Amino acid sequence: MDSANCKLNKLPFDILQQIAGYLHNTHRPSLYTFGLASKTCHGATLRSVFREVHLTVRGRKALQCDVNALVKVLSGVKSAHHHHVRHLGIKGSLLLNIDESDEPGKEARTSNANDDDMDWFQLSGVAEVLGDEKPYLGGDFFPDEAIEVSPEEDMAWAPVVHLVKTLPHLMKLVYDCRNQFPPSLLNALHKHHPQCKLYHLTFRLRSLRSETPDPHEMVIATSPCLHSVKARYTWRDSNGEDDFHGEAMPELVAGLAPNLKEVRMVELIPDSSQNSRRRLRIARGPWRGLPGFVPGCGIGLLTSLSLAGSVNFKPDLLQTWNQRTDFSSLNHLALGGGLYDYHRGINGEVMEWIVQNGSLPRLKTLRIRLDRDDDKDVKPNYANDAITFFKALEPLHELSVDGPLEPEILDAILSRHGRALRKLSPCPSESPFSEDRRHIPMIFGKEHVLQIQAQCPALQDLVIPVKCTKSDAREAEIYRSFSKMERLQVIFLTLDCSNWQVTRGSTSTDDPSFDEDDREFYYDRHECLRRGHVREAFINCAVDETLARSIWETICWDKAGKRLESLKLYTTGGGNFGGTTRYNNISEVVGNLSRFWLVEKSVRDDEDIIKVRELGRGAREARDKKATAFYNRHYKGDRAGSALPDHSAVHIFRRIWAREEGTKDWRQDWASLNLDS
Repeated sequence: MDSANCKLNKLPFDILQQIAGYLHNTHRPSLYTFGLASKTCHGATLRSVFREVHLTVRGRKALQCDVNALVKVLSGVKSAHHHHVRHLGIKGSLLLNIDESDEPGKEARTSNANDDDMDWFQLSGVAEVLGDEKPYLGGDFFPDEAIEVSPEEDMAWAPVVHLVKTLPHLMKLVYDCRNQFPPSLLNALHKHHPQCKLYHLTFRLRSLRSETPDPHEMVIATSPCLHSVKARYTWRDSNGEDDFHGEAMPELVAGLAPNLKEVRMVELIPDSSQNSRRRLRIARGPWRGLPGFVPGCGIGLLTSLSLAGSVNFKPDLLQTWNQRTDFSSLNHLALGGGLYDYHRGINGEVMEWIVQNGSLPRLKTLRIRLDRDDDKDVKPNYANDAITFFKALEPLHELSVDGPLEPEILDAILSRHGRALRKLSPCPSESPFSEDRRHIPMIFGKEHVLQIQAQCPALQDLVIPVKCTKSDAREAEIYRSFSKMERLQVIFLTLDCSNWQVTRGSTSTDDPSFDEDDREFYYDRHECLRRGHVREAFINCAVDETLARSIWETICWDKAGKRLESLKLYTTGGGNFGGTTRYNNISEVVGNLSRFWLVEKSVRDDEDIIKVRELGRGAREARDKKATAFYNRHYKGDRAGSALPDHSAVHIFRRIWAREEGTKDWRQDWASLNLDS
C-alpha cells in the first residue's frame, strides 16, 4: 500500500464520507476512482454511489429486467445498499402495444410533436447546448391520450412499485415519463414514503375538459407528496381542443396541493391542423374550475414559479398568481423565455405592476424576458420602466435577462445587483418582425465586460454574447478581458454571427472592402443582402476545435484569481440579417460551420490538460448524412460543389476555402481563421 493510501486510511470514516460526497457533487468519475484506493475508501463511497438511482423505461419486459438487475446490485454480495438510496429517477415511456424487439428507445417516441418538426429540432443539436433553460415551443401538440390508467398498464409498473417499497429512506422521486402517474406507485409512496417529495416533470390534468375530473388525477394533484411540477400546455392544442392548464394551475397551487413548492409552466405555440383551423373562429369554452377550490379560502407558498414560453403577460395574469400564492415566499421567479420566441415578454405595464404590487423580499434568482411591445405604438419609456423595475428588486444572486437591452438598463442592473451576483446572463435580442422596426440587438464590447468585472466582484458564472468579427484583434481583446474576473470559473459564450446592419442599419450596406463579386446582390428580390455579407457570415460561423482552444487559451493566459473550469461556445446567428427571411442554401453551409464546443480543464490541480468536446456532433453528422443523400439524388453524388446550381451558397464558400487536394466534399475543406494575438 503506498503512502497516500496509508494517509487516507488514517482519516476518520466520516471525513472520508464527506470527501466522497464532495466528489459525487463535483466530478462523479473521481468518486469511483477514490473508491478503488482501498477497502476503507470503497466503504466510504457507498453512501454517495447509491444515493441516486435512475431507471429508463423502455417497455414492460425491459423494465422488469432493468429493475431485477438494479435490485441485484442493491442487494449486494456481502452487504445490502438499499438503505443508501435517497433519490429515484424514472424517465421514458411505457407503451404496452409495442414490439420490444424494436430498436431501444423507439417505443418512447411521443406524439406531442410532429415527427418532421422534432427531426428538425433534434437535428439542430441545440438541445445539447442549451439544455432545458430555453425550451423549444413549436411543433404539433396532441397532449392527452388515455385519461385513465388501465389495470394492465398499472400492473406493468409492478417492478417499480416493488422497488420503491424496498427503499427504506427514499426522499425524492423524479417522474419524467409520458405515461399518467400509475395509481399503484402513488399508493406505494403514500403508504411507505409519506415524506418523500415527488417531482412530476410531465404533469398534466388530462380530464380538464370532462364534466368531472378523473378521481385518480385529483389524487395526484392533491397528494401531500407532490413537491414540484412541470406542465407543458397551450391555449388550444393542435387538435383544436381547449387547454385549461393556464387556469387550473393557479387554483391547484392555492391550497389544493398542500406541499407544492415548485411550479414550472411552459406555454407552447402548437402548429395548426385541419381541426384547429376549423375551430379558429369558435370561442373558447368556459373554465368550470377545479373541484374543491374556493376563491379566497387558501393561498399557496411556492418557493419557485416559472411561467415560460409564449405567455401573454398582462397585469391580470400576475394578479391572479399573486392571489393564489404568496409572492413574498418566492426564491426563484422566471417570466417568459423560449427558443426562437421573440415577441412575448414583460413590457413596461407589467414591470410597473410588479414594482407596485409584487413584493419579492426573498427573491434570489430571476429569469426574465423583456419586451418593448412597440408593434403598434412607440413606447419611449421602455428603458426607464426597465431601470425602475430592476432597481426595485432586492439584490439578486442569479439574473438572466433576455430581450431588448440598452446600455443604461445594464448600468441599472449592475449598480443594483452587481455586488451580490454569482451568475449573470444578459442575452440581448430584438424582434425580427415588423418591417419598420429599426432596433438592433445591443452589442457587448470590451468596455461592457470590464464594467461587469468592476461591478460584479463575486461573479462565478457568466453567459454573454460576443460579436464575431472574423477573429480580429477587437474580438480577441474581448476574450482577453474575461481573464480579469478573479472568481469567474464558468463561461458560456454565444458567438453571435448575425449582421442586423444589413437590413436595419442607417448607413449604406455597400462595404468599401467588398470586391466586385461581394457587391453583387445575393438574391434579385433582396435589395440589401450582398454576396459579401454572406461570405463574411461564413467566415464568422467557422468555429473549429483549433479556434475553440485558442479562445480558451486567450482567456486563461494571465487569468487572475481562480482558474477557469469550463468554457461553452454556442455559435449562432449566421444567416440572420435582421429580418425573418431565411435562405436554405445559406442555412446548409451555416449549419455545418457553426460548431458548438465545450472546453473543460482537468480536475487535477497539478495539470493544465484540457478536454475539448463538440456538442451536438451526432446531430450534425445526421444532418450531413441527409445532405449527402440529397446530393446523391440530385447532383450525381457531387459534394465538392462544382455541379451545384449557380445560386448555391457553396460557391461563395469556395471563394473563402478552395478545394483541397484529395477531398471530395466541401464540408471537409474549411478551417477557422486564426485568432488575432
